[in-house]
Amino acid sequence: MRPAELGVKVVIVMALLLIVMLIFAYKVVSLHNMKDEPFWAAYGLIITAFIFTRFGLAALYRPPRRDTGNYWPVVAIIVPAYNEPDIARTLLHCVGVDYPRELLRVVVVDDKSSDDTLRRITDFAAEHPNLTVIPHEVNGGKRRAMATGMAAADDADLFVFIDSDSQVTRDAIRVIASYFADSSVGAVCGHTDVTNISHNILTRMQAMQYYIAFRIYKSAEALFGSVTCCSGCFSAYRADAVRPVADKWLNQTFLGRPSTFGDDRSLTNYLLRDWRVLYAPDAQAYTNVPEHLKQFLRQQLRWKKSWLREAPRAMCAVRRKNPVMVVMFALSIVLPLIAPQVVMRAFVVQPHFISQLPFWYFGGVAAIAVIYGLFYRLHRPVKRWYQGIFFTMFYTIILVLQMPYAMVTIRDSKWGTR
Repeated sequence: MRPAELGVKVVIVMALLLIVMLIFAYKVVSLHNMKDEPFWAAYGLIITAFIFTRFGLAALYRPPRRDTGNYWPVVAIIVPAYNEPDIARTLLHCVGVDYPRELLRVVVVDDKSSDDTLRRITDFAAEHPNLTVIPHEVNGGKRRAMATGMAAADDADLFVFIDSDSQVTRDAIRVIASYFADSSVGAVCGHTDVTNISHNILTRMQAMQYYIAFRIYKSAEALFGSVTCCSGCFSAYRADAVRPVADKWLNQTFLGRPSTFGDDRSLTNYLLRDWRVLYAPDAQAYTNVPEHLKQFLRQQLRWKKSWLREAPRAMCAVRRKNPVMVVMFALSIVLPLIAPQVVMRAFVVQPHFISQLPFWYFGGVAAIAVIYGLFYRLHRPVKRWYQGIFFTMFYTIILVLQMPYAMVTIRDSKWGTR
């Protein structure tokens, strides 16, 4: 590490410690509000403790030691594709991974694309005969494409799902497969970073979001073997764990309608109860994120609907596990549901009815945003990293207001970003 970069990291660590101490000092001083506004004061204390506890739990997580020995499972990489112009790039990374050829299957399922995606796939397959191509006659959705891929890889020990706009590093499959040497592991979520980070401020904000979501939230959950959502970008599942629940997962409904999204969160839920679900920070993938605000907002709305649908099922799955995990997950359900009311109170009720500006609320959000941003910069020395700080503020103040709309339209299963 260069001396200049080392100096930057020292300054960042000192700044983080200072901000944390200031937040704790403010929370101690604000205890006098417990008498006047016990609910909101308690909410502020709990959410602060919740966020800092996540950092602490994540710091304790260490990927298990993996002495694979002779453990070399048959791995099926399954790529569902729909209208993906860069599909050849994804497939090139899949066939080029460092894994024994005789133990690797690569299956790509075209879900009746309306553009030339299928032609691109078949052209690629002509040069790579070990690639299995399955075209759907009708568009059945990503979940059905995933199921088709699993059915075609009936000899696989592990199913690895990769989004059609994601790319894995050369050692990613070997690394993620090694986690399954432990027979209690049913699924493993790989780490995904953003490919198009330099496109604009929106993609840079999402790059920080991805890093925090994986390195903090998933690490904290993995400490208890209970990652609640294995990302569709890059995750692996034990075939013997998936096959018994595959039909239920494929034909899942919600309020009488087929579940057409949230396939990754749903499949994870089916395994959480009886299997350990881990996070592999050393199994690396990259993905493209939305570059336009409209597309991004639609994606976030779809994710919120998926979370609302699957959170109660996940709670039932994790309740038998570590009590700390149960409390943490319960808070991760309750706090986001309260958040829209907090925003409305800070920006509507207090200014208009109490003549009180949301200074302290905005300051608290900004402090947490800076903590996330500095943590991100500590581990990722990227240019204009500070723009990611705006995401936390944007998410906390604006995107949380999507939650009520997601609840009202929860039965609407339109994909949104296609």
